[in-house]
Amino acid sequence: MSEQKLEIFNVLSFLNRGYDLEDILKEGTFGTFPSAQDCIEYLVDEGYLEGEFGIGSDSEELTADEISKKYTVAQLKDILRENGLKVSGKKQELVERVLPVLTDDSKKSANDDESYDLELTDKAKQFLVENQWIDLYMFAIAMFRFDDYEQYVNNSSEDMIQTAHNFCDEIISKALMANQFLIFIDALSAKAHVFAYVGDYDSFLDYDLQRFILGLNPIVLDAQSYATYNIVDYANVVNLKNVTEKLDLGSLKKRFDRIWVKSHIKNTTVPKKTAYKILQRAMDGADIEVLNFELREKYFDKKFGI
Repeated sequence: MSEQKLEIFNVLSFLNRGYDLEDILKEGTFGTFPSAQDCIEYLVDEGYLEGEFGIGSDSEELTADEISKKYTVAQLKDILRENGLKVSGKKQELVERVLPVLTDDSKKSANDDESYDLELTDKAKQFLVENQWIDLYMFAIAMFRFDDYEQYVNNSSEDMIQTAHNFCDEIISKALMANQFLIFIDALSAKAHVFAYVGDYDSFLDYDLQRFILGLNPIVLDAQSYATYNIVDYANVVNLKNVTEKLDLGSLKKRFDRIWVKSHIKNTTVPKKTAYKILQRAMDGADIEVLNFELREKYFDKKFGI
């Protein structure tokens, strides 16, 4: 039910923001529903949407007799030729051969005529208000399991934002104790995005910058994790670049120096000056794959026993 709850929230949330239902259905994935149509039927049946929806075309499936009357032999052969089928034989044989093609085309045409005139009910609007935490989850914490976060929210007495921070802090603490570095930096990034969700980009920049610095200086990294590890993370760089370009948050170098000290790096992999140069190169548009290759060759491969 949890996964279904997430899907329902996303559809209703996009509708509430003014998106067209047809566009949502084209883009969405409906893991617990067989199809988008099934999802809409469920939302209508459960009272989340009201109005009309369905197939615009009510035409019945074509029969062999109808095709025989409607098309000449020459027209039937043209249709068969266009679909890579045999064109030899008597008219009745051509009709039987073309019947599946025209039936399929009729179904496709009907599906193209799907129309929706649905609105959110009061129940749907209340559902969105009560589950606003799902929006925050999708924005900041989606790298962690939805079921785990839902359970954490249900057991929390704090507000939505503080609950999210507490969740990230607990993961950070547990990951450090268990030497799970990849989970640790994911949690740092999640915490940064919780700050961004409420517009605190100053704190966001601190945590995402720490994620960059520690990405170049892993606390611990076993051979299995290292095999697929991205030293410089593309999304992390894009976030840092966007925030520093759009907002005046002071000297990046001074902030970098401060966060480096705050990170308490005891076993340096990439020296501080080099790490800052890598940051500048990445934010200036350098190829991230090339940067990672250079860092692996010079600093990482030997250290992590690859």
